[in-house]
Amino acid sequence: MDRVITNKPWLSNPGAHLPILTEMSNPFPYIAESTRNVRASLVLAATTLTLFALGMSFPGFSPTLQLSPARVPVGRASFSTFLFASPTVTDAILAAVILVYFGRDLEKNLGTGKFLVLYFLSALGGVTAQLMAPPRVPIAGGTAAAIGALVAYSYLWPLNRVSVFGTMAIGPRQLLMISVGYRFLWGGGLAGGAGLSLLGGLAMGAVFCAWMSHTSAASKYRRSLRTALVGDAASWSTLDWDAIPREGLHALTLEELDRVMAKAKTKGIRSLTDDERAFVHRLRLRSATADSKH
Repeated sequence: MDRVITNKPWLSNPGAHLPILTEMSNPFPYIAESTRNVRASLVLAATTLTLFALGMSFPGFSPTLQLSPARVPVGRASFSTFLFASPTVTDAILAAVILVYFGRDLEKNLGTGKFLVLYFLSALGGVTAQLMAPPRVPIAGGTAAAIGALVAYSYLWPLNRVSVFGTMAIGPRQLLMISVGYRFLWGGGLAGGAGLSLLGGLAMGAVFCAWMSHTSAASKYRRSLRTALVGDAASWSTLDWDAIPREGLHALTLEELDRVMAKAKTKGIRSLTDDERAFVHRLRLRSATADSKH
């Protein structure tokens, strides 16, 4: 039987190229690997600049939210863009600088999820504050969102200095004061609406920092340590002064116990200092230890 010679190797061994075909037909792992190192802060900075450029290039397109004199939104296309937009070129550049140079480290520390929560909360805070301005003011939350991120960065690393454009190093607090000061001195202040937007971003950034402080490991440790020293709120709400045994106590200890008990009965439990609470708590633990031995 004559041999058939062909210059198409895949005909003689069709299974050899199946893995290549499989990889080509499923590009999602490659896309996921390529975008793994892309930071949301960089994407948001690019979005803010792009929206401002589009708004300047196309007169019929407005990324900011416009309100009629009756405070009714004009057009619905801006509903998907106004949280990322900035009304002026200065605000757009400021937001991009903050997100690129300060947002990257903040996103690494918080995680992308918490960073986006901070971004949108600050943007909504700025937009809400802007609603108090005259209706002619365009509503935009991009700069307020960046200011909120800068507040969180200042809380975490107040002494850091970041090189901007490779020419100057500036700290987060200095940039925050410059941004707010510029807006209030030369940007129309509260009357222009943008000042209100910055205040909204500042407020939401401060709220986010308070939440971080309350849920941090250090804060949890301090609360658990205080509970161990002075007892929890439930134990003080059911405090029975007569249940504290007085036998075996020194005269000075009894005198201090009577003083603290009289203060609590006349001024209330909340008037006791932490030292007084710790004193009573130790006596209560002493009575509980004695009962367990019996």
